[in-house]
Amino acid sequence: MSNQAGELIGTRIAELRARRGLTQTGLAMRAHVSKSLLSKVECGQRPASPAFVAACARGLNVPVSELLGQPYADELRRDKLDVLLQPIRVGMENWDVPLDWETPPRPASVIRHDVDRLLVMRRHAEYTPMLRELPSVIDECVHAVHTTSGEEQRLAHACLAGTFRCVFTAAWKFGYLDLATVALDRIALAAPRADEPGLSAIQAYLRAQTVLAHGRYDIGMRLTDRALRDLEGLESRRPERLHAVRGSLHLRAALIAGRAKNRDAADGHLQEARLLAQQTGELPDYGLTWGAPNVGVHAVVIASELDDYDGAIQLADEVRIPAGWSRSRAGHHWMDLGRIHAWAGSQATALTCLERARRVAPQQTKYHPTTRETIIQLRRRERARSGSLARLAAWAGVP
Repeated sequence: MSNQAGELIGTRIAELRARRGLTQTGLAMRAHVSKSLLSKVECGQRPASPAFVAACARGLNVPVSELLGQPYADELRRDKLDVLLQPIRVGMENWDVPLDWETPPRPASVIRHDVDRLLVMRRHAEYTPMLRELPSVIDECVHAVHTTSGEEQRLAHACLAGTFRCVFTAAWKFGYLDLATVALDRIALAAPRADEPGLSAIQAYLRAQTVLAHGRYDIGMRLTDRALRDLEGLESRRPERLHAVRGSLHLRAALIAGRAKNRDAADGHLQEARLLAQQTGELPDYGLTWGAPNVGVHAVVIASELDDYDGAIQLADEVRIPAGWSRSRAGHHWMDLGRIHAWAGSQATALTCLERARRVAPQQTKYHPTTRETIIQLRRRERARSGSLARLAAWAGVP
């Protein structure tokens, strides 16, 4: 899709609308958005918010990824990431048939060490080394769940759920939503067999992410509410791990509520998360980034979802990202802040934020639609040619 990489999302919406034979009024009615806003987005006068994109995708009956221009196939091939994804696709085809191995798998505790390393790579957006290792670890996990019993088998299922979590992240980040859906289904199958309640809640947390992207806010809120109820009264081998999951579910619910323009619900879930973070401090359990800084960066993006860009910028000034924090979350924060500053008209600050995102998490930043849309917005508005912006655009594959 590199031939579309320089297009605004609004341009794609206009082209698909024309192919469907719809007027702006017709699409506005289908998508439940105002005709005035649709007109401004199509001609590049207003940015396309995630909520707006999801609404138009439903109105046009196309995947959200089509409006975002994902996956960026030419760039993925150029970086040889498509070659790394194919063995994972093959490996994901099997989870319920034992492999014909003559040697037994390693002890599940040893496999767990490898899975934990992969989850750390995921948190730090180190996708290339993670993708290289995943196929063999998936196969070994599958073999282990079929050739062990008792505690070894339980732990093997937990390992398998962890590998599928890594697959989901990579597939989602690179725009392969079909593969992400398969990974999500595999987590749903493996998590209950691990006999660890937090893993099933993680599946709900990730599923809420997918329905959020597609604008199904009602389903997303029900998923998070149900997951929170299911965790009530449950015990874990490490109780603090469930606090991290509860807090993360509240943050996901707050984001969904913010995108649905439900300020009261967003504030309520944010407050619940803030109180939990005060009790627990930083917890990296289940591959999550949980703690007060993550509550802070969520408050920033939620304010922007509520169209309060000045408030979002003020909240961002209060965020303190600790040393060694998840590079994936930090990079996402700087991308979000770049978009917010671009919407607020602070072009130079927006570019600085994108550059910080690139330094922190280069692969994530390069392949995220927020980066590309913000770059295109900045290029359309620049009064004088900026060498820094041109270099960033070339690096991201935006012609």
